[in-house]
Amino acid sequence: MTQDAPSARERQLARELRQLRSTVGLTGKDVAERLGWSTSKVSRIETGRIGIGQDDLESLFGLYEVLEDKAEYLRGLAASARAQGWWDAYANNLSSGYSSLIKLESGSVELRCYCALVPHALLQTPEYSRHVIQSTLQVPAPTEIDRRVDIARRRQAVLRRENPPMRLSAVIDEAAFRRHIRTPDGRIDNGVTRAQFRHLADLAAWPDISIRVLLFKSGIPPVTSGSFSILESMATHRPDVVYLENKTRFFFIDTENEVHQYVQEFELLSSMALNEDDSRAFLERAASR
Repeated sequence: MTQDAPSARERQLARELRQLRSTVGLTGKDVAERLGWSTSKVSRIETGRIGIGQDDLESLFGLYEVLEDKAEYLRGLAASARAQGWWDAYANNLSSGYSSLIKLESGSVELRCYCALVPHALLQTPEYSRHVIQSTLQVPAPTEIDRRVDIARRRQAVLRRENPPMRLSAVIDEAAFRRHIRTPDGRIDNGVTRAQFRHLADLAAWPDISIRVLLFKSGIPPVTSGSFSILESMATHRPDVVYLENKTRFFFIDTENEVHQYVQEFELLSSMALNEDDSRAFLERAASR
């Protein structure tokens, strides 16, 4: 199964639903008002950004007065579009937010992120990820840590996708390079951090990856609330989802005005950071410390 096969099926279903709505002369706002949904929900269904449950699909059939043979075809298409990917093997252990995030990443052509404390999960080495996972009051069981590290590793496959490639632009705060990794007995483990910085330096040489470093001396960043990521849809080639994460959950922002605001903030952060060449030199020095 190819890497983007699940999102291809979702895009096909999305096209069919857009065409049905257009045929009956309704706008996305009309559909939202009649079904009690948000307009963003209609938009995300019609761009393949989220799946659609059976009940919601039947509601659309009723609103659009879809003939039974067409409805039956779309039911089969929807069933094949739902939960088709490597993450299915972890379905019983993934939260709905994490599962949604992985599917959103797989259906995106670009990711822009500001990393306030640690590099983005797609940029982390397995050992660095392991330490991030263990940096909590209640350390998970060893098997759970291994599972989370493996999921993080599988997520990173999106960076090696060829058709279409995933573009990633990251602004990483200098704080991520000044923070030590400590072993369980309290010793500083420079080996893990050096390997992480070497990994970043290597990734920065990839044609579709841009990594910039935001130095302390550049001043206070415009986003003081911490890290964020912006995803650009494979279907529309427009940034349409921002996600924030903490220890327990993911938060998705998809209103057009808010997404646009984060895009502007990311552009400002990029302008404050070192350029790509100087950032790569910074990464090389960090890896050799």
